[in-house]
Amino acid sequence: MPEPQQIPLETFDTTLKSKYTEVSTSAIGGQVLACSDDFFASRDNLIKPGPSASMKGQFGPNGALYDGWESRRHNEASDWIIIKLGPAESHLDYVDIDTSHFSGNEAPQSAVLGVHGADVPLTPDDSRWEELLPVVTLGPNSRHIFELNAKAKEGLWSGVLVRMIPDGGMASLTLGKARFRAYGRPAPPTLYTALPDPDTAPVNLLSPLIGGHIVGCSDANFSPPGNLLLEGRGHDMSDGWETRRSQEGRGKYAAGQPLAGKERKEWVVGKLGAAGVIRYVEVDSAFHVGNYPVAVQVEGTLSDAEVPPEDAEWTVIVAKKPLGPHRQLWLATERNVPESQVFSHVRASIYPDGGLKRFRVFGFPIAKGAKLQEPAKITITAMPLTYEAFAPYGQVIQAWDKDTSAPKGIQVNIANQGTAFKFNRLAKVEETYPDGILKRGGVALACMRAGPQFDVRNGATIPVVKLERHAATTQAFIPMGTGQPAGQERHKHGGAYVVLAAHNGENDEPDLSTLRAFLATGAQGVSYNAGVWHHPMLTVNEWMDYACVDAQSGDDGLKIDCETLENDWFNVYIPPYEPPTVPDEPVAPAPSVASKFASFLARGDGLIHPEPITHEAFAPFGELVRAYPNKADAPAGVLHGGNPALNIAKISWLSNLSESYPADANATTSIGVYRATPKEGCDRGKVFDVRHMERHPYTSQAFIPMGKAEWPGKSEPMLPPKGTFLVLVAEGGADDRPDPATLKAFTMESGTALNYKAGTWHHPVIILDGTLDLACIETQIATGVKGSDPRDCELLVYDGEPFAKVAVPE
Repeated sequence: MPEPQQIPLETFDTTLKSKYTEVSTSAIGGQVLACSDDFFASRDNLIKPGPSASMKGQFGPNGALYDGWESRRHNEASDWIIIKLGPAESHLDYVDIDTSHFSGNEAPQSAVLGVHGADVPLTPDDSRWEELLPVVTLGPNSRHIFELNAKAKEGLWSGVLVRMIPDGGMASLTLGKARFRAYGRPAPPTLYTALPDPDTAPVNLLSPLIGGHIVGCSDANFSPPGNLLLEGRGHDMSDGWETRRSQEGRGKYAAGQPLAGKERKEWVVGKLGAAGVIRYVEVDSAFHVGNYPVAVQVEGTLSDAEVPPEDAEWTVIVAKKPLGPHRQLWLATERNVPESQVFSHVRASIYPDGGLKRFRVFGFPIAKGAKLQEPAKITITAMPLTYEAFAPYGQVIQAWDKDTSAPKGIQVNIANQGTAFKFNRLAKVEETYPDGILKRGGVALACMRAGPQFDVRNGATIPVVKLERHAATTQAFIPMGTGQPAGQERHKHGGAYVVLAAHNGENDEPDLSTLRAFLATGAQGVSYNAGVWHHPMLTVNEWMDYACVDAQSGDDGLKIDCETLENDWFNVYIPPYEPPTVPDEPVAPAPSVASKFASFLARGDGLIHPEPITHEAFAPFGELVRAYPNKADAPAGVLHGGNPALNIAKISWLSNLSESYPADANATTSIGVYRATPKEGCDRGKVFDVRHMERHPYTSQAFIPMGKAEWPGKSEPMLPPKGTFLVLVAEGGADDRPDPATLKAFTMESGTALNYKAGTWHHPVIILDGTLDLACIETQIATGVKGSDPRDCELLVYDGEPFAKVAVPE
C-alpha cells in the first residue's frame, strides 16, 4: 500500500483548516495520558495551543530545551504517546505532525492509531487500538499534513496513539475538524424533537466540543476569533479576539470605501455545533480592561451553508447592550424572538471595535424537521445579575474584585487612608412625591427580614403572579451580612434573591416584551428606577436581611406608594445555585451583667473599651438599621409591617436620610460601595491610637455591611468570611472639635447597619478580622476622583498625641 500523500500546507490552511476542530489541543480539554519517554522535552508540550516557539541556545539540566516532545536516544523500537481528545467522541479527518525547530533530532517516521470509549487505554499494546494513519515519513523543522483513512472519518474516536519511529522529537500534533484551527468533527449532541421542559439546563451550542466553530470575521488584527470558543476565562489579553482600532473617516470607513458613513463595528460569525433554539448568550471581556467594546449585538440565522450567504436574513437575538471591562455578561434572548425559532449560525457585532475573551451561545439542539410548538405559558430564565444587563431597570450595588472592572462611568478611588476602594455613585436615590405627602420626611432606611420561598440549589421553576411598582421613588434592596447581635443565631450563608423587572406598557401595565429575570447573590444589591414594575422580594435558599432605601407616605393603600397587579403571567426558571460552603460560626453569647460590670471597672486604664452596639447607646450619633425579631426591642416610632404568609417582616423608618447643602451646590445623593480592608495597626487584643476623626456637616452617612456570596463561575469571587465594623464616635465640643471625653467605641456585626447624623464626628471606617463591602448612602458635591469639595468632609489628623486610645477587643 502506498504511503499517504501529504496535503500542501497552503491548501490545508486556506481551504480545509477552518472546517474542522482541533480536537486534541489542551485548549479544549485534550490531555496527554501516557508516553514512553519525555526525557528531553515534556509530553504536555505536544498539545499546547499555538505554534511551537524556538528555544535555540537555551539549555536545562537534561540538555537543549524545546517547545515540543522529545524522548531520549537509542530506544529499541519506537516511542509513543497517548492523547485523550477534548470531545467525548469525534470523527477524525486530518493530522498535522509538526517537527518545527527539531532538525537532526526529529522523528523520522510516525503513525497514528485511534480508540473509542471513555476508558482510553494507557498502553500501546491494547488490542482496541485501530490504525488511522499508517507509517509516514517526516522531515526536519516542518509541518506535515496527512488525510486520515475512511475508518477515521466514519468512526467515532475518543483517544489517539501516536508512534514516533524510532525516536526523536515532535513540536506539536493536532487532530481535528473545522474550528479556528484544526481537524476533526466532534460528535453532535443529542437532538430534541420537541422543546424540552423549562427546567432543562441548556447547552453551549457554540462549544467546539460539539462542533461549534467560527466561519468568518471582519478583522483579527491582534488575535484570532477562534479563541472566543475556548474554555475558561483565559490567562491574559492574548487568548481572546481583538480587532485593530477603527477611526471615523479612515481605513475602511474613509470616503469612497464601502463602509464610508456607516456606524463603526466589527463582527464574527459562528456556526453552531447543531442547529437549535437559543435562550441566552454569554459575552466575556476578561483581561480587556482598556480595549473592551462599548457594546455588543447578537443575531442569528438558519442556513444549510457553511457560511451564510450575503442575502441571509438575520434575527436580532440580543439587542445592542453595553459592555464593561474584565466582565462576564449573560444576556437573555429578546422576548420577541419565538421560543421555537431555530438558528444554525450566530453573528456577534461589537461597537466600534476592541477585544472579547469568550462568546458562548446557550440553548437546545433541535432535530432537523422537528415540528416545534410554542409553549402555552412563557418561561424566562433568570440570568446572573450584572450592572450592564440590569441598567434599563435600575442599578446594581456591589463591589468588584478588580477596581478596573468597575462599569464604564463609575469612578473609583482609594479611600479611608488607603484601606478601601470606593465605587462611587453606583445607584441614584430619588423621590418625586408631591409636597405634603411625605409626612415623616423623605427617603428613609428600613430593614426587611425574609425567609426562603424556594430552594434553588438544584434549580427550580417558579410561577410569577404578582408585580408591583413605586411611581414616585427609587427603591433599593441591599443584602446585609449574616452576623447578628450577641445571643441571636446567625443566618446561614447561601441565600440569594430573584429580581424580576419590566417597563411600563402603553396600557399602563407591565410590558412583558421587556420582562427580564436575574438571580442576585447576597453580595449584590439592586435599586429599581421609579415606575419600574418588579416582583416583591423573593428570597431563595436561606433567610436574609435587607436594608431597604425608599420613600413612603405611610398611608395605607395609597397608590403612589405601591401599586400591585396580579395575573398568571409567566414562569421563571432559576438555574441551580449552589454557593461555596462557608463554615457556620457559633452564636456569640449575650453579655452578662457581670461582664458588663467588669468592663466598666477596666476603664480605669485610660483606654476606650468597645461595646456591642445598641440603638440606645448609639442614639446621640445616629440610628441603627437591623431586624428586631422581638418588636419590643425596636426603637420607638418605627412601623412594623411585612407579609407573614411569605415569611417577610419589615421595619420602616428606622432612619431618615438627610442633607442640607445649599441648592446651588449641585450635591447628589447616591449609593456607593466601599471595599474596606482591615486597618493596619488595629489588631485584636492590641491598643489602637485614634489619629483621625471626620464629619460630614451637610449630610447623613449610612454604612451597610453587605453579604458575602458567589455564584461560582457566574459572579465576582466571594470575599473571605468574617469582618466586624469598629465604630468610633464623639460629640462635638465647645471648640467645634470632637470632645475626647465623649468618645464611644462599638463593635458592629455584619447584620447591622448604621446611619451617622449630619455633623457627627466619627473615625473613618475601621474593619476588623476580614474585608467587608459596605454600601454607603450619602450626599456629595464631589467624589474625590475628579476634584473634591471641603463641604463634603472635614478630616482632622492627630500627628502628635493621639486623640484617644482604644483597647481593641480580643
